[in-house]
Amino acid sequence: MESENRSGPPRRVVGFALLLTLIVAITYGNSFSGDFVLDDAKFLELEQSPDLANVAGRLAAVAAGQIRSVGNLGFTLNYLLIGDTPWAFHVGNFLVHLATALVLFDLLRRLLSAPYWQDRYAGVAAELALVVALIWAVHPLATMGVTYLIQRYESQAALFYLLTLYCVTRSCLADDWRWAAAAIAMCGLAIGTKEAAISAPLIAIALDRAMFASSWKQLLRKRGWAYGGMLLVTAYVALQLRPAFETGTSHNLSVSGLDPVTRWEYLCTESQVITHYLRLALFPYPLCFDYEWPIARSFGEYAASGLFVLGLLAATFYALWRWPPVGVAGLLFFCVLAPSSSFVPIADPAFEYRMYLPLASIVLLCVIGGYELWRRFSPADGRLRRYLPIAAVSLVTMLFAGMTLQRNQVYRSAETVWRSVVELRPDHVRAHHNLAKILKDEGRIDEAVAILDRSLRQVEDAPAAAAALEIELGEIAAGQGRLDASKGYFRQAIERLNSLPTQTTETLRRSAEAHIGLGAVLQQQGEHAAAAESFVTATELRPGLYPQAHGMAGVSLREQGELAEAERQLDQAVKQSDANQPWRRELAIVYFQQGELKQAADLYEHWRQSHPTDIEITLRLAWLRAAAAPDDVRDVDEAKRLTESLVDQLGPQLPLLDLAAIILAAEGKYAEATRLCKSAIDLRRRSGGDLAPIESRLQLFESRRPFRSANPSELY
Repeated sequence: MESENRSGPPRRVVGFALLLTLIVAITYGNSFSGDFVLDDAKFLELEQSPDLANVAGRLAAVAAGQIRSVGNLGFTLNYLLIGDTPWAFHVGNFLVHLATALVLFDLLRRLLSAPYWQDRYAGVAAELALVVALIWAVHPLATMGVTYLIQRYESQAALFYLLTLYCVTRSCLADDWRWAAAAIAMCGLAIGTKEAAISAPLIAIALDRAMFASSWKQLLRKRGWAYGGMLLVTAYVALQLRPAFETGTSHNLSVSGLDPVTRWEYLCTESQVITHYLRLALFPYPLCFDYEWPIARSFGEYAASGLFVLGLLAATFYALWRWPPVGVAGLLFFCVLAPSSSFVPIADPAFEYRMYLPLASIVLLCVIGGYELWRRFSPADGRLRRYLPIAAVSLVTMLFAGMTLQRNQVYRSAETVWRSVVELRPDHVRAHHNLAKILKDEGRIDEAVAILDRSLRQVEDAPAAAAALEIELGEIAAGQGRLDASKGYFRQAIERLNSLPTQTTETLRRSAEAHIGLGAVLQQQGEHAAAAESFVTATELRPGLYPQAHGMAGVSLREQGELAEAERQLDQAVKQSDANQPWRRELAIVYFQQGELKQAADLYEHWRQSHPTDIEITLRLAWLRAAAAPDDVRDVDEAKRLTESLVDQLGPQLPLLDLAAIILAAEGKYAEATRLCKSAIDLRRRSGGDLAPIESRLQLFESRRPFRSANPSELY
């Protein structure tokens, strides 16, 4: 039976929970006004992510055990119950964070009052649990997991992770199989939210053995079935993660953005990152949204941090032997960080949200350690002995809460996020680049150019970084109509990237983008041969990834009259892009110019189904249906319908009068066709155009013959 009275009366516990709720609400009260930032809109705006409203689909994904499906379902429930505005998702994130803090409080309260401690902490279990939960909940290092909306995956996974340990604890204290069954469900929800929770069964087993089971035999006899269920769930997720593990290794995934990284290099780098995380847990300033952490290559770079982390690991295993509950807290820290901070290279070595749950271990150890020191060295004076801890906790809470309130303001918009990084790290190229893009998109071109120019001067000796900035400057110059300046930026970027001794995926991507930008400028200036060459180079640098480069190359080749090669490039663009892209339209025109009238008509028809207001294509198709020589292309009734729709839109213009005359002749109404054709000739004469084509058609109509042609120049 659980010893509820060992940690204080229920009224006191409820009061502490309400106090925790109030302080957390005050601390995150200014976060609700933030907008969608960076990846938020991509995953949470209904227009960009319509699957957000697909409840059945997301429930099916959870049932199928797909990675992060529970996290996705959480956002869908947020949408259904609260709304889809940024405010609604901020409320949802806050509720998840508050629930996690309350679960942490009650979990620690029960653990500290458990029989294992033999009354060492039972009398102050609720107070110690409150202090840990409170400091953790207002700690600014946790802000990224709360205020940056899309990082709810981290906070929600932490909630279910702690609920797994909570259910295990309740099962152990009450010897109740129902709590053990609930632990399996919570473990599945944790891992289904984010793969970082994959260590939940290990920590649950370690906690049980450290505090409740007197032997491994007893543990397996009483709750072995529950841990088997947890391990079964995690094994399934581990199998799904295997491809990501193999990709990160065999392909030397680029972590720094430029350099390939091996497992060993990433592991050594993470020793620096973990040391930094620990420093921020104790003194959370300055915090940075994007560290762009460099990879540790030489022994001297990671020797000290590596030895430090190895020492902490050794201390953790020693504690598991001598003081098992303390060792479990240290083990939780390392196990939760392991998926992102071990030997599998991932996109960025350091992000603060990864410390969301591991931070609780650090706070717990610090609070328990501080309490032990206070017990041993506290002053004899009763009032000082009583109020000094309260003052210390209040001071730390107010300091951290104030820093969190300030940190929440960073996430108001994408601009404030990147400005915070630029202010902290003036040499941070990615931050300057992204801030400039935001300013450019908002029309603040001068500010964007100033930022890029300043950053470019700082990285002149780093070819890849400088090239990225020059590409952005080239795009801005092109948008301003400064085409020569734009060409200069793109060419300089290409030269810098070509000078690199080793080409990586990232440098190839940037080089391809520079070639596409240069080709677009050359195309605007009518230099189609050079433009086509630049576009084709981009497609060769990264095959299959730039359908627009294939398409634009096809347009320039068509302008040069190289129709066969234009057809090949446009065909590649069509295969690699969706139907809304213009490449089917451009390919149809190439077919037409080559005299492949059936293929041209079919593509014109296909394009018009999704773009009925495209006047040029409608006119081209009407001419083919009215006068094309092949019988399988010609359709006079459709030509008549298309022409009537064009007249309704444009009025009786010369090309339409000419076309209408051709249709009348095709219907055998030669007198009307002759009369209309003469009207077209009068209009052409007044406009000063070439009369020969229309006059030749007039002669046909007067001799009671329709106009037919397989010559593209005569059909449009």
